[in-house]
Amino acid sequence: MASKNGATKRAKSITTRERRNVAPSVALKVLIEAGFRCAVPTCRNTLAMDLHHLWQFSAGGGDTIANLIALCPYCHGLHHRGTIPAEALYVYKSLLVSLGQAFDVAGIDNLLFLHVPNNEPLIVSGDGVLTFARLIASGLVKFSLEANNNGQLVTYSISLTERGAHLISAWLSGNRNELQKVLNQNWAHLEGTNQTVKPRRVAHT
Repeated sequence: MASKNGATKRAKSITTRERRNVAPSVALKVLIEAGFRCAVPTCRNTLAMDLHHLWQFSAGGGDTIANLIALCPYCHGLHHRGTIPAEALYVYKSLLVSLGQAFDVAGIDNLLFLHVPNNEPLIVSGDGVLTFARLIASGLVKFSLEANNNGQLVTYSISLTERGAHLISAWLSGNRNELQKVLNQNWAHLEGTNQTVKPRRVAHT
């Protein structure tokens, strides 16, 4: 019994030491990386964040930005119960790092928004197209002219390209092999970045 109590105390000591040793500057950068949201793309909770060590602290993992990921308490608990596997956390982390370097938080949110199941193409004005400019240039999003109305009301449809849809699907799945397939695929011969369609004239009422 004494041995069990001793092990419990040591476990609590490790947990306390783990949280105390994460420097505020490191914690801040990890939270910024995740957009102050849970790194699980199907969650994105903003109410409270834990810092989880990808390589466990007890096994020698360091308190570094590369080894930490922001998780809400619920998803953190799901991981420790085995519902969210460690592999998925590595996928979430790698996508946050790569997408975070290329786009801002709003751009990442726009990608996830466009991937909403059965979501119709987003209809926007010319200014709205500019909001997606970096995603369009990267080949993850495409736009086409939706309506012209003699230049009085010009609108465009925004949607994911095939590449963008596959990338987000792999991200959401947390499957490293699926993500690797998307990254290794040559998309250039499969589709163009943009598609042009004939404008539809919308009658004024």
